[in-house]
Amino acid sequence: MKFMRYICIAVLSLLALACQQVEKTVALPADRVVAPVMNPHADIVVVEEELSNEVTFTWSAADYGYPAPVAYAVYCTYGDAVYQLGEAYATHYTTTKETLNNTLVAQTGLQLPADETSQIGIYVVASISDNKAEYDKRSNVVALNITTMESTAASWMRRRVYVPGAHQGWNPATAPVLWETGENSDVYAGPVLLATATDAEDCEFKFTTAPDWGAGANLGTDLDALVNDGGSGNLKTPAGLYWVEVTLTPDHSTGRATLTPIDCIGVIGTAIGGWGDADDVVMTLAGMPEEGDADYEAKFNAAVNAQIWEGVCENTLADEFKFRLNHAWVYSWGLDASGSLEHLSSNNGANIVSPYSGRVRFAIDFHGDIDALGNDPSNPSPVSAVVEQL
Repeated sequence: MKFMRYICIAVLSLLALACQQVEKTVALPADRVVAPVMNPHADIVVVEEELSNEVTFTWSAADYGYPAPVAYAVYCTYGDAVYQLGEAYATHYTTTKETLNNTLVAQTGLQLPADETSQIGIYVVASISDNKAEYDKRSNVVALNITTMESTAASWMRRRVYVPGAHQGWNPATAPVLWETGENSDVYAGPVLLATATDAEDCEFKFTTAPDWGAGANLGTDLDALVNDGGSGNLKTPAGLYWVEVTLTPDHSTGRATLTPIDCIGVIGTAIGGWGDADDVVMTLAGMPEEGDADYEAKFNAAVNAQIWEGVCENTLADEFKFRLNHAWVYSWGLDASGSLEHLSSNNGANIVSPYSGRVRFAIDFHGDIDALGNDPSNPSPVSAVVEQL
């Protein structure tokens, strides 16, 4: 009987513990979640002597009924305009007066007038899931005045994010790059083969904003919530070719990344047979070694880093063509106003005319000459092409 009593006590204890766990992990209904509350903030005056001074916005925690990992998007308003300053995973967000000023007066920010006092609003939106918008809870808006100054930011030069990882030997200096898509947009995009020379099922990688682990941002842990920390965890995805897009906050402290599978990087047009959905000539990553090739891994890594796709077409006509992804026009490249193959446009570019017929090699380069592009104040497109007779 004592044995049976002990069993009953153990079962009751486990049931009680299970109930406690359910209470801890079951979220409140969306309409009962308590939204965060912004705390008041003093007016801000930006002067040259105080540019490095920190500015911290604080708020109370959202209550989802259990200790959920909550992301807080921090927004600033000016009139009807709204701009996201950043994202935090605590109940505060800290930046400097210089960063805040430059963000707010920038043409890509809220376009506040420089050297004037303007009223802005600050609020946060709490979120626990990208797929449950009903659980996004917005705080109150706190109004304050900010006196700005001329931006200290240098003229825009197209920036880049590096993608080091197991696909290329974990070397940021030689890694594939994602180029900034627009002026100070902090959105970076490009194709990357995230696969290893050893044919592993998954590929681990990270993002950096400099070609060196010791400089710039070191972003990892979670694609939906990138963390800038040398100790952040590696990102992981099933091996494959992806269109990678990274969006960073202005201070590069956090961000998000999306990986869209690429089935085909192709060339299409009357030059190679037509403009139909089945007319794309599928291109392959240039420089990929044959199985059993000497220095296979080094050659594999070099090909991944170069980001050049090529295809050879037989019976080509001297006619028009363009490049595109996945047999569709969501992503495509043609000529810009200069009409040069050195800088292709992704903004509904014009058709490219090939002067060659017969056997022709087509290639598109998404990596570009970093030194030349990084010092060109005209900020041309980094995507280029080669068309040559064979």
